[in-house]
Amino acid sequence: MRSTISANGLDEALASLSSLGEGLAARALADALNHTANQARLALRAEMADVFDRPTPFTLNAIRILNAKPNTLEAAVWVKDEKDNASKGFAPEDWVAPQVFGGPRAEKKSESLLRAKRILPAGKFIAPAAGARLDAYGNISRGQMQQILSGLLAIQGSAGYTANASNSWRSIKKGHEQAFFVMRRGKAPIGIAERRGKTVLMVLAFVSQPQYRRRLDFHGVVERTADESLETNVDKAISNALNGNLPSNFKRRPQSQPSR
Repeated sequence: MRSTISANGLDEALASLSSLGEGLAARALADALNHTANQARLALRAEMADVFDRPTPFTLNAIRILNAKPNTLEAAVWVKDEKDNASKGFAPEDWVAPQVFGGPRAEKKSESLLRAKRILPAGKFIAPAAGARLDAYGNISRGQMQQILSGLLAIQGSAGYTANASNSWRSIKKGHEQAFFVMRRGKAPIGIAERRGKTVLMVLAFVSQPQYRRRLDFHGVVERTADESLETNVDKAISNALNGNLPSNFKRRPQSQPSR
């Protein structure tokens, strides 16, 4: 998912650039486009912090910039679409896109593991229940989720390794395998409960697939930033060009950080 920024329609600004000569004009315009893209990145970050419920730093830092260059006079702002260890099997685009376009939430890694063990019924997803321990962002804590998956023998490890509960004395001492079980209403599974002593609490509820409404005007934020700032940034780039202050490397522009 990306939104592009170009100088289309800025006839007056382009006319001003032409006075610099072709080579310098292209460098100045690329610099102005990249500066505008960075402003759009910061505006999107602020918008995400405003419309999302306690977004994680990982989500807020997922906005990337594809820089314009003197021979490619178009910048782009996009949501990171590659996966890494911190994304729990998802790219940030997977959970940001439904907030932009609306639609169903993608399946989480924990859900696919529970579904593979035939614990989570087809068509159902998980949501924190009354007994869930939540982190600062309103999600079930990673530690408790690991306990649940381990207790239900749902963790898939690498060859020769498993994090599931076992018959070892360490595993028995933790008590996860005895603590977690599928709670049912009649014959229908409705969630996962935790029993510790005489206390029984539901920790995960089985729910219908969550549907997101459109909350983040991704493309609108980028367009408004370009409308408000690009012409000013072109004027600044012209001044920098005349003073010999244009960057020579357009692969990566230093990105300013949001104010705190």
